[in-house]
Amino acid sequence: MKKKLTALLAVLSLIIAVIPSAYANTFVNEAFKGSYLSAGATEDNYALLDIINCTDTTISVNFRFVKNNNEQLIYECYDGTMNDTTGTVRFKVSYKDGQYVSEGTMSIQLDTWCVRLTCDSDQGQHLFDGTMIPSFTLSPYTAPAQDPVYSNPMQQSVKVMLNGSQVQFANGIEPVILDDFTYVPLRSVFDLMGINVYWDEYQKNSMLKAQTITCTKNDTILQFARTFNESGYNVWTLTKWVGEDTSSANKSDISITDVQPVIIGSSSYVPLRVVSEGFGAEVNWDGSTKTVIINCDTANAYKYDQATIGALEDYTQETAESYITPDFTSVIPDTTPYYSVNSKFYKFDAKDQWGDVTLVIYYGQYIDVISNSAAASDSSVLSPVNADAASTDVANVSDTAETDAADAAETVTDTGAEN
Repeated sequence: MKKKLTALLAVLSLIIAVIPSAYANTFVNEAFKGSYLSAGATEDNYALLDIINCTDTTISVNFRFVKNNNEQLIYECYDGTMNDTTGTVRFKVSYKDGQYVSEGTMSIQLDTWCVRLTCDSDQGQHLFDGTMIPSFTLSPYTAPAQDPVYSNPMQQSVKVMLNGSQVQFANGIEPVILDDFTYVPLRSVFDLMGINVYWDEYQKNSMLKAQTITCTKNDTILQFARTFNESGYNVWTLTKWVGEDTSSANKSDISITDVQPVIIGSSSYVPLRVVSEGFGAEVNWDGSTKTVIINCDTANAYKYDQATIGALEDYTQETAESYITPDFTSVIPDTTPYYSVNSKFYKFDAKDQWGDVTLVIYYGQYIDVISNSAAASDSSVLSPVNADAASTDVANVSDTAETDAADAAETVTDTGAEN
């Protein structure tokens, strides 16, 4: 009897050990049931995905895509299949009047806090591509829904200690814990750590706009970036440069899929550990007191005040282009704003009397003329400047510019990461 009982217990133990692994993905995937909106959705432009059922092998969904307040295409989705967290759903799509009918494939990727979705017709038309976020949670792209659970995420009372001193935050704009990561409001801890933070939003090309959050300290630059159009936002990426400016291909990419910047109310929050460790800080967590402990060197050879940072943020491609003299023709702008550790600049492809050149125009009207041919090496009508000269000009922003920038910095918008 004892041997039989021992054998039975062994079998039960084996069954119990197998059950969690066999059904782990089922339980995880079931948690994705619910409604998802396209990131950056508005009342007139949005995609809505309803996940009705989801296991590790099957999925059923409904999908709507509204553009300019018009649901031109009607989707009928069939039951699909899942392979772990990757799914495929076949669909039929048609115009409201029924004149156009086609079929296609929806690809679904479940990823911690979001769903990545693409829809392609069998004829090769790219119908939709975007990131879908739960309609009931904090969004990495827009202000969080004012659900009672999330209306006051600041109740967690997270403290931040920097080099032994507690960081004081503005009333109502304090650190918050999201998915076990500590997020802090932009330009709070980073300013005390000696880090400059710049926000940019610009037209990347005819289809896409772009947003960047650029952090600089001594010879290191970290930059968050994302693109978006009327269909919504793509996820943030994070890139690091050391001893280079942001136009350099000598860079490294840092994965932040699970630690995306978020916007709470009208303030942008970024994951503290990612940025802190990116600048060589030592970061620890005391769970008993909910305290982040940071130790770092706060010295920055190019640390600017908020007025100067605001003036650099307001330096646009159009302003840079206005400094180009008639000596240069066929001027083609690169729309991307670039940063060195001590300045901001734009690049333009142009021609002068000696041939093709690239103009690099720094904040403060300093222009580097880079020849694209060896024969034109000494032909620049404008003298190049070095980084120290550009830095000197940035440091000497006029009182008027400082005042204007300071006033602008006080205005917080939903998309401008000013806090």
